[in-house]
Amino acid sequence: MGVHRPLNQPAAAGLPADLLAAIAAPGGGRVVLILGAGCSHEQPTGLPLSGDLSQECHRRLVADRVLGADVVADPRDLSTVAQAVFNLTGGQGDLVERFPPDRFRNAEPNNGYLILAALLIEGAVSCGMTLNFDLAASTALGQLGAGDSVSTIGGPEEHHRLGARNLIYLHRNIASDPDRLILRRTALEEEWRGRWEEVVVRRIVGGPMTVFVGLGSPAGVLVETTQRILGNLRGVGATVYVVDPLEAERSAFFAALGLAPELYVQMGWTEFMQHLADRLIFEHRASIERECRSLINDLGLDQEDVPGVCERLGALDIIKLGRLRATWVLESRSYLPFREVALRLLADILLVVGMVERLSGMRANFREEGLVEFSAMGRVAEVIVCSGGGWMRWAQLEASLAFRLQQLDRQGRKPSAALVAGVVGGRAQIATPVNIAGETDSNDVALGAPGFTIVTVDELRERPGLVREVIG
Repeated sequence: MGVHRPLNQPAAAGLPADLLAAIAAPGGGRVVLILGAGCSHEQPTGLPLSGDLSQECHRRLVADRVLGADVVADPRDLSTVAQAVFNLTGGQGDLVERFPPDRFRNAEPNNGYLILAALLIEGAVSCGMTLNFDLAASTALGQLGAGDSVSTIGGPEEHHRLGARNLIYLHRNIASDPDRLILRRTALEEEWRGRWEEVVVRRIVGGPMTVFVGLGSPAGVLVETTQRILGNLRGVGATVYVVDPLEAERSAFFAALGLAPELYVQMGWTEFMQHLADRLIFEHRASIERECRSLINDLGLDQEDVPGVCERLGALDIIKLGRLRATWVLESRSYLPFREVALRLLADILLVVGMVERLSGMRANFREEGLVEFSAMGRVAEVIVCSGGGWMRWAQLEASLAFRLQQLDRQGRKPSAALVAGVVGGRAQIATPVNIAGETDSNDVALGAPGFTIVTVDELRERPGLVREVIG
């Protein structure tokens, strides 16, 4: 998903230095993203841009005799089409029905939205404020198992639910009453002055860095909303950038805002989000490397290839890394943020992976399923790597491993061993043999195939010869 670089190289040439620093700042929460239709245009979300949507809806409204052909001066301005429909029908339902609404409800998130969900869960982005009506961003949060870590605010009736990290539908979304969607300038004026949109913007967008992404169409409501937001930002001295794939001189939206040219970044939605994620991963890698070196010094361990192992781990994209962390600490969640895993647990796992590399002469590569693939000369050994977190006992660990083996078997994966850390108590406390399959039927995938071996990190350090058990 992203392009990753060695630790001593810059993470994302092309993005402003202060924005890169903000996304990776300790404590996070320094970046607010304001999203336009360009974010939902990229595949597989594939929704039309505002002008194209407006023109198609206008064509159908004319064909269906809701509007006369000469009623709207600019059929590509959704605001004027919405106003014309409202003037003739007293509502917006005829327009919204021609979006069509199910396409917006069931919009599949593209990679940019998935990265946004990850950055919200990580806390690197404090708010994604969308001016779109589709639900792709919410679906992305669901796919990553965000749960209650991110508050989703669909309208003023949910204002009380604002949290530390938020996804806000500033103009409401397709699940709302069609007449409550902010499509017309008059509706924007009514909603803004002293009401929820103004209050939300003042509370949320007052941070040090606000980025407008994918708002390339100069539709009336979008421009006016953006200008109102900018008015609030000028009052607090926040830094603002506009990101769009067009050249700055071709962006009618940017021209309408009257901002300085250096505040424009020419880049597409998903590419932009990948660069932000790469910068955060770059920082996480540095933290893990420091912890690995600290653990080596504290325990007097061998000097493993820490930079090489961490670089290969960091070659995964942010989504795969979050999923890998969840499987490594035996979490049921789909995605586990970096801040919720003790660095020493990660360092312990990575150092023993480096140890297996050194002892076996094989090279480790990481997979989001929690597997580590050790390979050399065409031979590959798949190993489950996990940690009990320093509190889990053997019975619970083996039950968790049996479940993981069941999941992996459905994917056609057949790991030969598990390398585990952080388990409390001795193995003698339970009756189950090292081979957790025991004498069971070889077809019993709940316990794995015969020969599946569990080796602890401490056992491998005490008896390096056990590496043969790990790699088969």
